[in-house]
Amino acid sequence: MSSRDVAREGSTTTTGSAHASLMDIIKVKPIQVVPRESKDSHARTSTSMDIFVGKSHAAGRFTTHVYGGQLVGQALMAAATTVMDTERTLHSMHCHFLQAGSHNEPFVFTVDRLRDGATYSSRFVVARQAGAAIFTAMCSFQQLHEYSDTNALQHQSTVPANVPPPESLPDQRETLLDAIRNARLSEEDKIRLKDSVDSLPPFPVDIRVVQPIQRIGPDSVKPREPRQLAWIRLPSTPGCDAQVAEATVKASLAYASDWGFLETAALPHGINLANRRLKMSSLDHTLYFHHKPRAGEWLLFEMESGSASGGRALATGRIYRRDGGQLVATVVQEGLMRIQRNQSKL
Repeated sequence: MSSRDVAREGSTTTTGSAHASLMDIIKVKPIQVVPRESKDSHARTSTSMDIFVGKSHAAGRFTTHVYGGQLVGQALMAAATTVMDTERTLHSMHCHFLQAGSHNEPFVFTVDRLRDGATYSSRFVVARQAGAAIFTAMCSFQQLHEYSDTNALQHQSTVPANVPPPESLPDQRETLLDAIRNARLSEEDKIRLKDSVDSLPPFPVDIRVVQPIQRIGPDSVKPREPRQLAWIRLPSTPGCDAQVAEATVKASLAYASDWGFLETAALPHGINLANRRLKMSSLDHTLYFHHKPRAGEWLLFEMESGSASGGRALATGRIYRRDGGQLVATVVQEGLMRIQRNQSKL
């Protein structure tokens, strides 16, 4: 079965609702799941791959491009589905964005069960649109009893201190409206932009930034330290069993971790995405899950950029639990970041 045939079979899941929940956005539909006993790791064929279809959702998007976190979240759910009959949980995921996706086509995910060892399982995921690969992910799962072993050697970085609580900070819509009010724009442009914000569907994750980036107006941002702090609250997972719920919460966090992350690298240069000459796009995205995130809790996302060179920028992030400051996950992303000097093709 070709990826085009799979897309047609999953055609009822092509384009998502503008007001879809996060669970709907990261959900994938199984098209072909091969029973474990029929799998032979030494003789892999296209018919022995697990195949899933995901919707291309427009929910909460502020760009014509597919939101990268959506691909990460859906790929995670596809890979996790292939270990649901084992006591294993995702501990790392290494993603590469090969080319821009389209909102007009479904995503077809193939999952290759590379190995199921005594402690770890490896899955390789490829996402395609119209037959072309647009994204890959290497996922590693660990046995639950080891992942949660309290007797294992442990240490972690220190959670940032004196961070304003999320309840005191504006949500994303309020942040955008504040940015419009403070932008160096005509009143006519401000009214037009406010109408655009009012028509946007809500972003499916509650994210509250301590010192928001001024995203409105190319001349409205001042250089500052390449560091951001943001609170993230993941939605609940009603009606899911424990293993599905855990995968869903991790996929939700993966989805949210791509939001505004790479922009951290633009801060010391005094530029923002309103500058049409600034070209930014994700090249890769890596997540390490140290502990289980919980649905409904506030998590603190500390983002930094330690390097920009060669037309690329690197961002690193640490995600902490509000209660007790436990380090839940570490995120690393490299992306294209360059100023277009002329109108020649990049």
